[in-house]
Amino acid sequence: MKQFAYIFFIFLVISCQDIPSVEKPTDLIDRAKMEEIIYEMAVVNGARGYDIQKLSKYGVAPETYIFEKYAIDSLQLAKSITYYASDIEDYKDMYVTIQKRAEAEFKGYDSLAKIEKKVKDSLRTEKAKQLQRERDSIKKLDSLKGKVSDKIEKTRSPIRVSKEIFIDSL
Repeated sequence: MKQFAYIFFIFLVISCQDIPSVEKPTDLIDRAKMEEIIYEMAVVNGARGYDIQKLSKYGVAPETYIFEKYAIDSLQLAKSITYYASDIEDYKDMYVTIQKRAEAEFKGYDSLAKIEKKVKDSLRTEKAKQLQRERDSIKKLDSLKGKVSDKIEKTRSPIRVSKEIFIDSL
């Protein structure tokens, strides 16, 4: 049993190794620009998942959009992401900032959607009220026609046709 403990201890010591820190790349993207890029990547990926046809309709290629907009290449982006990810607390702070920005924009869009819904509902309600007024006026006209036709019928005397006139008309 002691031999097993010694072997386990030796493997434990050998397996612990020093992880080298990531060197700062020469073409590192600054933090503010990196946050913008990560945010744009999230938006583009969300748009890709929502409606890829609309993106292609407007000529937006999600794969190259970020690189063209920020004048970077994929290697520079990968090195910058690796560097920032090596400091997990700093990287986490970046993502918290990005999340807060996304939530704030979502709130803005959500409030616009609520206002738009209210306007549509009020227009729909007004249209329903207008239709109801038209129906009521038609019913009122129909009831007036019925009253007028009843009065006309009451005032008319029945026309009597004699048998001779009837037979002659045949």
